[in-house]
Amino acid sequence: MTIRYPIRGGLALLAVPLLLSGCITELPGEFPDQETLCTFDASREAQRAASAANFPQPEIQQLLVNGELRWSAGSANAPQLNTGDEVTLKGSGFGGGTDIDFSKIMLGNTRILETDLRMFTQYLAINDQVNFESDEQFDSWDKNILSWNDSEIRFRVPDHASSGPLIVQVQKRTGFNESLKHPGQAHNVIDAQTSRIISDTFEHDCDVVSTLSDAKSTTPIAVSVNNPGFEQLVEKGRQAFWSYDYNIGVAHSVRKLDWNAIFNYKANDPIAGGKADPAKLFGAVKTVRGEVPDEAIDDVYFNSYPMATPIPGFLTTQPAKFKGNTRDSDWVGYRYAEANEPYKGNGEWIGFNCASCHGYKVSYEKAPGQAISKVIPGLPNPNWSMKWTVLQTLTNTFDGIYTSEEGPAWNGGKKDIAKDMLLYHMPAGAGEHNMVRVVGEGSHTDNDYQFSPIAIPNVTNYMAIRRSLSHTESYVGFEGSYIHSEEPDGAQGAMSKEWLEALTAYMTTLDQDDDDLRNVGLYRWLKYSNKLSAQTGNAQLSEGEFVQSGWQQYADVSAAVNRGKATYERDCSSCHSDGLGANTNEKMVRLDEVGRFFTPTIYQKETESVRATFLRDLYWTQHRGLLSDGHVRNLEDLVSPQRCTPGSNLYNNYYTLHAPVRPDAGGPDHVTPFPDLNRKGDVFRVPKSKYLTKLDKGYKRNLFIERHKYFVSVPWDKDHYYWDYQKMRAEYGPDEMGTAEPIGMPAAPHPWCAQNSAEVDDLVQYLLTL
Repeated sequence: MTIRYPIRGGLALLAVPLLLSGCITELPGEFPDQETLCTFDASREAQRAASAANFPQPEIQQLLVNGELRWSAGSANAPQLNTGDEVTLKGSGFGGGTDIDFSKIMLGNTRILETDLRMFTQYLAINDQVNFESDEQFDSWDKNILSWNDSEIRFRVPDHASSGPLIVQVQKRTGFNESLKHPGQAHNVIDAQTSRIISDTFEHDCDVVSTLSDAKSTTPIAVSVNNPGFEQLVEKGRQAFWSYDYNIGVAHSVRKLDWNAIFNYKANDPIAGGKADPAKLFGAVKTVRGEVPDEAIDDVYFNSYPMATPIPGFLTTQPAKFKGNTRDSDWVGYRYAEANEPYKGNGEWIGFNCASCHGYKVSYEKAPGQAISKVIPGLPNPNWSMKWTVLQTLTNTFDGIYTSEEGPAWNGGKKDIAKDMLLYHMPAGAGEHNMVRVVGEGSHTDNDYQFSPIAIPNVTNYMAIRRSLSHTESYVGFEGSYIHSEEPDGAQGAMSKEWLEALTAYMTTLDQDDDDLRNVGLYRWLKYSNKLSAQTGNAQLSEGEFVQSGWQQYADVSAAVNRGKATYERDCSSCHSDGLGANTNEKMVRLDEVGRFFTPTIYQKETESVRATFLRDLYWTQHRGLLSDGHVRNLEDLVSPQRCTPGSNLYNNYYTLHAPVRPDAGGPDHVTPFPDLNRKGDVFRVPKSKYLTKLDKGYKRNLFIERHKYFVSVPWDKDHYYWDYQKMRAEYGPDEMGTAEPIGMPAAPHPWCAQNSAEVDDLVQYLLTL
């Protein structure tokens, strides 16, 4: 077997065995294809239909703990539970359970796990730089639900649970989304837990993309949980969030990205010129004690890494790394971690973690004279961008940025291309990571020449969600999404149950700042909108006074919020209402109904739909842009009826090609998701290059952008390519998804707005309280 590995100046050839020190050189096959593996399960759908035909209000009448009655309807007592206890709920209307219906149980912020999670061993095919999984299972996390029928539910209190109201929520699966590729048939999807297993013998589970009823929930029961190990578990989860690098450092080293140079201001910016500033270019934040947990600054030694580095020595004889030290790089979310780099051996490399994208530095006045400045975990970083991918040193450039690769079917041929200009102008607060892959590498996430940025989600209150990462019900929520860390970012392998449980416990605590965030956001919006005096009676009211009192203490603020709530319940609640405070019923809306401004992501194409998102901390979330691609600049534009009305000025500004309009001064914290445009209503655009690259290596920037079908040239601006939304919605489908005809996206993405303009301000004011 002849393998290839990169060296400076080209490729070297070595004749070595397929496996060297346990290292796999090439992919052993292809990833599973749901189109060929999945079939319709008529029996299961008949059971679901029968359950949906009867949908009473669920009610809990008794709560038993280990067989002993602890609570009955009407009781004022708050039963105490211990972790590991078996709880029995007796009542009515519970339905057929979590496989027949779309049901959940919440215990405070902890969702009772509905599905057995399985962790499979991951490998790296080092020639292709592609991660895949075998069918060898190395760990598992058993579900907490033990049994479920219409009158009785039994579940085990999770080890990571804390106190809070106990609620059972039931939704009925009312049918399934019809396939866009195969009209008349149900759209089936493969179980995302196993979608990266390459095996000729493994049997994959599939499911349809179910349509859902509205949610019905039981009356909350106040419950306390005795969990003496909870704080220790949270501390461990905090380490996973802030201190670990998820193997990204070593993976990026293999692909020749030099984070040391970047964070020491020694990397070159090939677009703007000069040395790169991490803070300005991709929103990196300096670590300051008190603004971040100590785990983000102090050394943290992991006796077992949350996921093992699945790369043993290649040119070295070192084994894979299963434990090691991590330390601060002086930047939030970017940590050194000890690892074994296959070409360099043992060392430490910088990679990024949750906090780099899901950490927003916020400064505000908590009370008069009490200033707070901290990085809020869970909030999306609105300034995070993909500019880091294009930064260069004298010897290194990230693999895949300047390369020779095949084009798409509509602009084919193998050509030398440069991806730096388009990556550099990717909307901030969003990522599009398959672009850095190379066509034909063999990954599930190879470059597909479909420009599909995905906005960084807010995860401060995420645990109630089952359809995580816009997957269908086969993806069992947050826990499932962290079983498989996808490789475009370089992460390698499933997290072990031990660490995944700890991270889940920590995630249940991320809403601790939400009250302050709501009050600060509402205060700043009132002040920016010149409503502070009218609604509080005090034009000089300080932020600290408002936050300390809370918005509920101001009668006119509350009145406006209540008017907005009525509009919300009329216009938004069909998708954004539940009994758990997540403000989503998790309906999967088909692509031809909900649309996208940019092309749909890989996951959205697989499910042919977009999940109704959860709503939280919207004043802050809007700073990275709204909707799944972040293209809407602010809440006012999102809900304005003009955005949904073709021919209106707002619609034309967003969705038609036109010359740039007047600059917008903006205001405090009012930022656009397109930071390089900074003009209200501009169509998304990317500069053309008058030269090949600044290094003049012959790699073609313009060609790379032109290969993306919906970037076009316009007569009034010879210096930019413009994103043509109307062309995209008219043509999208056959080339991208294999449909017979264009799927026909709506005139405006997310075509649901308030009914009249007079309701916009009150609706926005209510949204700021979510």
